[in-house]
Amino acid sequence: MSSYRRLTEIERQPLALVLGDIGSKDKAKSAYAGQIICDKAKEFGLNLRDYLTLAVDIPKSTIDVNGQQVNPFLLAGGDHLSGYEAALMHLGLPTRQDFKQGILLEAAADTFNFKPGTRALFPEVIDDMLRWETRMDEMESTEGIVAQTRTIRGTEVLTRAILQDTPEARSTSMVAEGANIPTYDITATENNVKFYKHGSAIRTTYEFERRVAMDILKPYAARVERQLQISKVSAAVGQLVNGDAAYAAAPVVNLSAYGADFASSKTLKDNYIALMKFLVARAKLGTPVDTMVGNLDMYLELFLMFNPTTANKSVAEHLQDKGGPKVSLAMDLMKGVSFKLATAAPANKLICFSRADTLEELIEANSDIRESEQAIKNQTITYTRTINSGYKLIFGDTRVVLNMA
Repeated sequence: MSSYRRLTEIERQPLALVLGDIGSKDKAKSAYAGQIICDKAKEFGLNLRDYLTLAVDIPKSTIDVNGQQVNPFLLAGGDHLSGYEAALMHLGLPTRQDFKQGILLEAAADTFNFKPGTRALFPEVIDDMLRWETRMDEMESTEGIVAQTRTIRGTEVLTRAILQDTPEARSTSMVAEGANIPTYDITATENNVKFYKHGSAIRTTYEFERRVAMDILKPYAARVERQLQISKVSAAVGQLVNGDAAYAAAPVVNLSAYGADFASSKTLKDNYIALMKFLVARAKLGTPVDTMVGNLDMYLELFLMFNPTTANKSVAEHLQDKGGPKVSLAMDLMKGVSFKLATAAPANKLICFSRADTLEELIEANSDIRESEQAIKNQTITYTRTINSGYKLIFGDTRVVLNMA
């Protein structure tokens, strides 16, 4: 069971009360206030972004302007900033440069230097800056591989889904009167999901940051993000191939069992019909494939498989050009299979599965709080981009490793 406090216990307060003295020019007071916010976030198992979003009551966060209470965080149309966004605005921590609006990233560097408590927010500010300035497409990502991603605040046990009726019941379209309804029991095992930390860090000094623009970190932070995603994908691939304490390793089948011909230096690209037969066989089992994961060599093989040629058309295609009837065979089985890149995938193999019911990604909520606390206590500025993630299989029969050897 989680030892964290319930989120419903978070007391929503005006921004000034939540932040305390974090914006004070007295470095000792600022550092102490930053530590208090970190401690509060840890109590609820949240990162600082989520804690500020939940803890700050924006409608009550007014300031005095010439004797009148004004709310600077309200937007046009009745909308308002989130608690986290309001904190950045109040503390002078911009995430993008805009000369037209007089927004300078140097302001963030000055804030971090003179108000050490605000350094707890440094990783979040750099993340936001990266989203604004560097919209980089990741070659590898768990998006498109996992069924869903959940954020958890405590431990998570592995579960197993067991069909209590006969295996044939899964394909039954109608339930006879008085017959049992096919039922899956979800049971907990004695094993917890294993979590792994992914990521790396960049360290400079606050004096360095004052002399150069904050956005000097952008290309370095982009590299950190790319390596983090590759590490996460590697962990996900390991779970897909090797299984976990609830489900065994994925079975391995040879494409040659479906008629593939690998003689005379032929490879996957020369065996489209065998690949179709494999996909049909998986669909007949009730576990159709909609996702394939492989390395760059497998990507090249699939790419070359569909390399256009100048071969003559079939008789049917010629007749269709003259007005003959066209038969649409575009089933999801044949048109909806996605390829996802993973450099950690085994050579000469494709990991094939149905994404919606195979793998779940779990993210530990407050895994970056420790780095935020360290940023408050020392004079170096460290951008740490880490995620504690774990993976658990949903069903055990939805994946197979297709071997090309």
